[in-house]
Amino acid sequence: MFLKVWGCRGSLPTPGSTTVKYGGNTSCYEIRNNDNELLILDAGTGLRELGNSLMKELPLKAHMLFSHTHWDHIMGYPFCVPIFIPGNVFHLHGPTHFNSSFEDVMTKSMDYTFFPVRMQELGSTLTFEDMKEGVYEFGSFTINVKYMNHPILCLGFKINCDGKTIVYTGDTEPYYDTVYGDNEPSDEDEEIEKAELLEFVNLQNEGIVEFLRDVDLVVYDCTYTAEEYPAKKGWGHTSMEHAIDVCEKAKVKQLIMTHHEPTRTDEQLDELLKKLRAQLKNTNSKLVIDFAREKQTYTP
Repeated sequence: MFLKVWGCRGSLPTPGSTTVKYGGNTSCYEIRNNDNELLILDAGTGLRELGNSLMKELPLKAHMLFSHTHWDHIMGYPFCVPIFIPGNVFHLHGPTHFNSSFEDVMTKSMDYTFFPVRMQELGSTLTFEDMKEGVYEFGSFTINVKYMNHPILCLGFKINCDGKTIVYTGDTEPYYDTVYGDNEPSDEDEEIEKAELLEFVNLQNEGIVEFLRDVDLVVYDCTYTAEEYPAKKGWGHTSMEHAIDVCEKAKVKQLIMTHHEPTRTDEQLDELLKKLRAQLKNTNSKLVIDFAREKQTYTP
């Protein structure tokens, strides 16, 4: 099994001379197993180039897993040429939203107000499935789904196949107390309530560690540095240092940091990677880290 990066930029596409090395396309990843079965994670602008590369393999059958439906994770979907071609089959799986199914949300995103081609006009065979926490079987892939911490419902995927495990977190940040924050309780009742909230927060964060326990390869949302994160708290994205800490606790073998901040240049990412690797070396950590790069292939 391997994972190939087709888009790893966060929030919006960032084409230009300063993003050539790591890429400016938004989230999209290709996973293949030893039987060449195809699994696609998210449908950011990177899906356009992935779709073009798949044209030599027609007819296609693939499962597409959507972590969530923010624009940067779905905007490549209508530009994937194979979904227009009869004979291809795509099974789409993603989260629900309040009173809307995953299919409803995706269909609305292609309303004629926003895009000139409607969902029902696509030529391929499409099926839609609402996903929630649980275990799913797609061909030879076993997918364990977990809710992550993001402003809308976001799914993390633990993918088992060929004796290896890959986790893709989608967009997420650490759980924290959203009621009291750093404020001190004013009375005994509030003290009790805050203690209960902190217990719940710790339990949720421990759950993420266990979700990553002994995983071979983790693709983790690492948008910010530790210094940047406090000003962005609540935006739904993790710091690089926190992701490294979680992966070390979970004894992860390889961490690929992704969802790069849109203003971050190649040069800045190079410098950050050098710094983070030096810090791990000083602690004798066995964790292997890298920043995701477009067209790069990673093997767990």
